Amino acid sequence: MERGMTADQVLVALWRRKALVGAIAAAVFAVGAAVVMTRPSMYEASSVVRVEPQRPGEEMVQRTVSELIEQRLLTVRQELMARPVLQKAIEEMNLYPEIVSEKGMEHAVAQMRKDLTIRVEGENAFELTYANRDPNVASQVANRLPALFAEETLKLRQAQARRATELFKGEMDALAQDVSKWERSIAEFKIRHGGELPEQIEMNMRGLERISHLMQTKSEELRVAEARRSDLARARNAADSEAGRLEAAENGLTRALVAARTSWTEDHPEVKRLNSELETMAGKRKDAEGRMVAERNERTRVGTLIENIQAEIQGLQKDAEMYQKRLDNTPKWAHELAVMNRDYEIARTKYQSVVSRKVEAEIAEELEAKSSKSLFNVISPAGVPVTPARPDRLAGMLIALLVALGLGVLTGVVLEMRDDSIRDGHELRERLTLPVLAVVPNMQGKTEKRVLMPSSGTRNGISSPTTLN
Repeated sequence: MERGMTADQVLVALWRRKALVGAIAAAVFAVGAAVVMTRPSMYEASSVVRVEPQRPGEEMVQRTVSELIEQRLLTVRQELMARPVLQKAIEEMNLYPEIVSEKGMEHAVAQMRKDLTIRVEGENAFELTYANRDPNVASQVANRLPALFAEETLKLRQAQARRATELFKGEMDALAQDVSKWERSIAEFKIRHGGELPEQIEMNMRGLERISHLMQTKSEELRVAEARRSDLARARNAADSEAGRLEAAENGLTRALVAARTSWTEDHPEVKRLNSELETMAGKRKDAEGRMVAERNERTRVGTLIENIQAEIQGLQKDAEMYQKRLDNTPKWAHELAVMNRDYEIARTKYQSVVSRKVEAEIAEELEAKSSKSLFNVISPAGVPVTPARPDRLAGMLIALLVALGLGVLTGVVLEMRDDSIRDGHELRERLTLPVLAVVPNMQGKTEKRVLMPSSGTRNGISSPTTLN
């Protein structure tokens, strides 16, 4: 039967069972002390790494790695705990050889995660703590892991920058082909419609004006030539009649001279007169024929000149029609050429932009490579620990002692609560409804004698005891 106990009763009960409580406490303490003392010593080494801000650089060139190096602190624990970094450290430093040989790399990585602690310090630093049984190994791992993390991070950033450069290069090649295609199309269009292009409209207008002026000039030359031909035609008629008259007169004089020679001698005055008149008439005839030939040649020349002028005028008319046709077709080709030029300018602008971005990506890639050594700065390298970080043997012994005492006390209290023995009058009065007449104390080892005498009076039929010493 269980019952409640006061503090005094607990202390009395523990004192009564002090041997049992002490034995239990000693046994539990011995077990706890053995556990504490047999646990292997774990040494912890810590290093503090500061992430240097990426300044300057963004003011000079647009970076292709959008994530700032400072932002990696938000995920530094996950990245350091990732398998690539831990596996590389295990393989490089030959950590957990027993686990690797017996259970495999996965269990070794899991064990290293348990032994590794990452804590972010402020906005741009983190502390890495590694625990191992060997203090030298703990120090080496704590100093090597930040370097491995930096190498993996820099490889990733350089790979991102390199991918951006390759992406811009591929895009640039595609746009270069597009630009070349548009340039060929525009060149072929200009060749097909040469003279009818918008940039040639002023030249065509000036050509048309020049043709108009030449046509006016040639028209005036034609008018003058035709007037000259008319004059020559009139002169020809007059010249032809004069030459004919002179020839007829010359023939008459020749017949008269022949008739006179048949009648007279050469010395005859009539014959001499006819000879003189014939010579004069022949000279006039020759002069008239010379003028006629000259006029004929002039008429031929003037006719040829008129024909040439007319041909030139026809050519000028064709040229004028050609220039007018060019001017008429210019608006139609101007629209098509404007559309082609617009698409070409868009492609060329894209190409120039991509070329500029590619150059910036190459510069950013070079900056990533050059600034890689200064991004992570170990401001507090890990030293070789002298004392083990755990277990805390003093605290462990104290805890074992407290647990042993607690179990001993608990055992004594539980046994006392389950003990139904009555040990004093107070318990008797609490557990019985009848009044207590007498209490006989434990007389073992005592010389005092107590005699119980019945009392003279009774109460409720039960006599009260009287104690005599």
